[in-house]
This record gives sequence, structure tokens and C-alpha cells, in this order.
Amino acid sequence: MNVKDLGRPHRIVVGVSPTSGSPGALRWAVEEAAVRGGRVVAVRAWRPHQPETATGGRLPSVVSDDTALAVEQARLAEDVARALGPDHLVETRVVAGKRRAVLVEESRSADLLVIDAGQSTEMGARWLGGRLVQVAHCPVVVVPPALGDLPPRPVGSAAGRLGRSVERAAATAGRPGFRRPPSG
Repeated sequence: MNVKDLGRPHRIVVGVSPTSGSPGALRWAVEEAAVRGGRVVAVRAWRPHQPETATGGRLPSVVSDDTALAVEQARLAEDVARALGPDHLVETRVVAGKRRAVLVEESRSADLLVIDAGQSTEMGARWLGGRLVQVAHCPVVVVPPALGDLPPRPVGSAAGRLGRSVERAAATAGRPGFRRPPSG
């Protein structure tokens, strides 16, 4: 910490997922900010949609990026209010860019970066957290999903097949020609 940083409030940035709303990460960050006397900034990465061409090669009528950005800002504000209540004091920001790039850039001016771990089946959230810890410019806290925050998601059939394939590979590793008997 620099001497010049002593006068400024502690800044905690929370990456808010558009799928889960990151309620556990938001609550944890607000509690930490209260202990440290700081402020919380909820950030969501947003990528403008590329318009698809219609038949005949024309561009269809699309919602402008400004309108889409305003809609995303409203969604972020709703997610924060749902997690913290309507009287929260959290600043909200939607930033154009990819998730990791936006959070790395936001970490430059943060004292702490907080993200949620996602549900156990959300491989992208776990990957993002691990990679983010390596490149962030401040400490990163990955908050595990609290019980009761979100309903548990059933493991999809693709994830189930992947798990069974890994199990099969582990069971036959180092045993050429071994075939596991069919189950059932």
C-alpha cells in the first residue's frame, strides 16, 4: 500500500454473473467493506451483440448498443437489489468487454476483487476464478455458493457423459486391452 492510498476508502470490486447474479459474492463484499470502511462496486462485463444478416443480405432492425447497454445496466441493478435489498449503497457498472479482461482491468484500481465460484457444474466460473487469480492486480476472493442461495442444478447429460468417460479412463489406465464389463 502506498502512502497516498491511506486517505482513500477501501475499494472492493465484485464481478456479478449475468446467470446467477452472484448473491453470495455481493453479500460477502458488503460485509467486508463494512469491516474495512470501504465501498463496493458491482461490475458486469457486457459484450454488444453482432447483428445477423437477414435474407437478401440486409441487416435486420436491431436494438441499438446504447439501448442494450441500458437494459444490461438495469439487469445488474436488479441483481444487486435482489441480493442486498433496495437500500444498498453499492455502485453498479456495466463495462464492455470479455469477463476476464474487464475484471483484470477493474482490479488495477481495486483493493480486493470478489467473484463467486458458481454452481458445481459451471466449469467456466471455476476456470475464470483460477485464471483470474494469476493475472489480477489485487487479491482475489472466490466465494463458494452458499447453501440456499440458488437451487441446485442437475448435472446435464453432457457433463454426466464426461464424468463417466473420465471414470472409465482412470479405471483402465495402465492396463492395455482391459475392457470393463458393461454395467447393468
